[in-house]
Amino acid sequence: MNDYTVIGAGIGGTACSVLLSKKYKTTLFEKEPYLGGCASTFQRGNYFYNSGATTFAGYKEGTFLYKFFKENNIEFNKKLLDSSLTVLIGDKKIKRLRDFDSFIFEINQAFPNKKNLEFYTLIYNINKEFFQINDYYYSNKNLFSKLSSLYSFKTLFKKFYSYLFIKADKFINGFFQGISKEYLDFIDNQVLIVAQAKTNEVNFLTCALALGYQFMPNYYIYGGMGSIFEAMSEKIEDLRVNEFIQKIERTKNSFIVHSNKTTIESKNIVLNSSLFESSCLFEDKQIKEYISKYKKFDLGVSAFMVYFKINTNRIFDSHYQIILDNILENTISNSLFVSFGSNDDIKMKGSITVSIHTKNSFWYENTKEKKQELKDIIKKIICQKLNIKEDEIIKCFAATPLTFKRYINRTSLGGIAVKFNNFVFRLPSNDTPIKGLYNVGDTTFAAQGWPGVMLGVQNFQRLI
Repeated sequence: MNDYTVIGAGIGGTACSVLLSKKYKTTLFEKEPYLGGCASTFQRGNYFYNSGATTFAGYKEGTFLYKFFKENNIEFNKKLLDSSLTVLIGDKKIKRLRDFDSFIFEINQAFPNKKNLEFYTLIYNINKEFFQINDYYYSNKNLFSKLSSLYSFKTLFKKFYSYLFIKADKFINGFFQGISKEYLDFIDNQVLIVAQAKTNEVNFLTCALALGYQFMPNYYIYGGMGSIFEAMSEKIEDLRVNEFIQKIERTKNSFIVHSNKTTIESKNIVLNSSLFESSCLFEDKQIKEYISKYKKFDLGVSAFMVYFKINTNRIFDSHYQIILDNILENTISNSLFVSFGSNDDIKMKGSITVSIHTKNSFWYENTKEKKQELKDIIKKIICQKLNIKEDEIIKCFAATPLTFKRYINRTSLGGIAVKFNNFVFRLPSNDTPIKGLYNVGDTTFAAQGWPGVMLGVQNFQRLI
């Protein structure tokens, strides 16, 4: 019998498996031949592409993310970026430089304001202080756990109380005593990348952490994001790829996991599959009722992706955000996020990943026609904004939420947006009311991206 069986090899599932394998008999199942989920690297034809998440941020001494890789001797090839993101909005170009003074110069050139230095100093300090606090955990499985968690957050609440209960747009407007529509649009789209929501939907603490994401060390990963998972996989004793979980039975003291190839009994289950789409794995009434409680947080938000392979020696920045004047049809955003493979990366050179927010519901009818139309529109925008010529494009194809469902078994991407009305003990935790059942990933504590999901892994480690 297994001690733990982990379902899904995204960031959370793979990291948990590394930690669990050191002490317990653990099996990690992944339906695809490669690990990573939304943060994977895949091959199509002769070329490689990053599937979705392309940023590796927050890797610095003092963080759990840094500690995890160092303590487990996991090495991968990376380079520190001076600029985490280049934002194109209107006729402006703003680099989100890691060096604080250089960024202040950039933002003052684009959006002159006498309060800029004070505002971004506040953002910088909130992030620095937030990640120094490490005496909390989060459990939402019963009343006692909620009360214990609430007490553990006392340092955070005391430190950031004044930012928790005010909406970000109200705080920003008050701070700047009025802000231009274009400047707020710039800030909104920065927050959207990290928080999956804009300033009128989140509190100022969430907004500050999202804006501070760009001040963290950001790295380019050679060989694609999948190379991180290749390095982690070496630390997992029982890893099973190309195995799809068909159902999980609950017994009195264990779970029976049925894949398309085998059956395993396990004392504990760790779900790294999207919480919203895990219900179909179970027949147990209590588990289904638990999962259904959180279905209201699934807003059906996903991503439309366009992948390019180009042939050029011109040098591009690693990441761009193109903020458009209007929302594109069949999307819910006016912001394109674009990532480039580096010219000194043999495997990924010329590879481009483009994403924009959309809704699952847009893709249930006339998918082929809408997919082609949106792909062509985005292709035209990328070529115009980044000066890519048609004859430089070797390959260009797109993916809808239904594509992600087929390959990583989830349609909703980006996790639960931590909005103003749900940030206090309403979100699912890494443990559950069901003995032996755990969750990790972006639909549970704490958030999306490497820093957020790894905070959830740390929290899981504290709860088991």
